[in-house]
Amino acid sequence: MSYLTYVLFIFGLVLITYSANVLVKYTEDISYDLNISHFFSSLIFIGLATSSPEIFIALLASLDNKSNIAIGNALGSNIANIALVFAVTFFFIKMSTDYLSRSFTKDVKAFFIYLLLITLLLVPLLADGQINPIDSVILISTFLLFLLYLKKYINLENKESKSTIPTNIIRNFLIILLSITMLIIGTQIFLDSSVKIATFFGVPNYVIGLSLTAIGTSLPELAASIQSARRENIDFIIGNILGSNIFNVVLVLGLVGLVDYNSQSFIGYNEFLRDIAMIISTTILLIIMARNYNVYLSRLLGVVLFSGFLIYQYNLYIY
Repeated sequence: MSYLTYVLFIFGLVLITYSANVLVKYTEDISYDLNISHFFSSLIFIGLATSSPEIFIALLASLDNKSNIAIGNALGSNIANIALVFAVTFFFIKMSTDYLSRSFTKDVKAFFIYLLLITLLLVPLLADGQINPIDSVILISTFLLFLLYLKKYINLENKESKSTIPTNIIRNFLIILLSITMLIIGTQIFLDSSVKIATFFGVPNYVIGLSLTAIGTSLPELAASIQSARRENIDFIIGNILGSNIFNVVLVLGLVGLVDYNSQSFIGYNEFLRDIAMIISTTILLIIMARNYNVYLSRLLGVVLFSGFLIYQYNLYIY
């Protein structure tokens, strides 16, 4: 294997991170232009934007009949978003318990419950080791219900918004399209090179998705969350993680069964138990930390999450 593969790996990673950050910035600008609240704008725009690498990897991997990578990437990204991104970001937040408790509103709680429910739904859907077309229809159906739920709140907020459309919104959309194009190119380069590197060292496709691609595609979430933490904007952090993890389940995994519907790729039962236990436990800890009953307890749980993530990644390669 040539050094060019390593160069392309780094270049693809940089391109993904840069284009995703541009995507995050301008979708954030559009959310301000449309007068949508911080939580819902980050949930919809930032969450979807930072899930774009996972979506593109799912499409590319599934088209190449490597749905193991797509499934591993979706699960691994959700784990990384909580145990890496949120756990690390939490230490940049300098806020009181009262402030964080006010951010955990009834609406926010509803989306946490939804994330937990679709995470639990993965237990029966992935028990056979793959995502089939029926599983995809179920996941996408929950996504449509999710959109109807979102529409109700967006309509309520838009009643108070201005009727005029900002003149720079067209420019922002064009920049978003350009960043998406860059993201597709970067994702393809990163995916090809990471698979070559991992295969050279004998790493299975599923582990590639859980580790290399999962961490790489979680970098945009990490950058956006740390920036939000420095601005003491907890709503953006929670919305970003929630939105990204929801989209990873319903869109990324939903695409797998529809694109690679004749897949012969399976994940082992032991791997399924290990990873589903990790994703459920990290999601529960996310809810406890976001609710933040106690600042010191939440920071301790942050250490537990990050330490667990490091142990989990280590075990992937010695398993």
